[in-house]
Amino acid sequence: MEVSTSDLYEGAYYLLSNCELVAIEGLVVNGQVTCRLSFNGSRLPELQAKYFGGKTEVNLFLFRRAYSQIVQHVNEAKKKMKAELRAKEGER
Repeated sequence: MEVSTSDLYEGAYYLLSNCELVAIEGLVVNGQVTCRLSFNGSRLPELQAKYFGGKTEVNLFLFRRAYSQIVQHVNEAKKKMKAELRAKEGER
């Protein structure tokens, strides 16, 4: 199963729960660049229900590491997307 989210905490939780980060897609929303993270994993329905039900428990140290990793990937994707948008603006 695949799940997509723009919530970095949710993404870090999935990453920490051994789900595979399969894609990061840059999007423009309300004039701002944001990213959608896509995860793949057989336990995603269960994990998503726990997350939205407020029933998750994680090792805070490991969560902080997963969150930092997600933030790094998102920042790289945003930087790339902004460069692509500037290049398109320059073509006009």
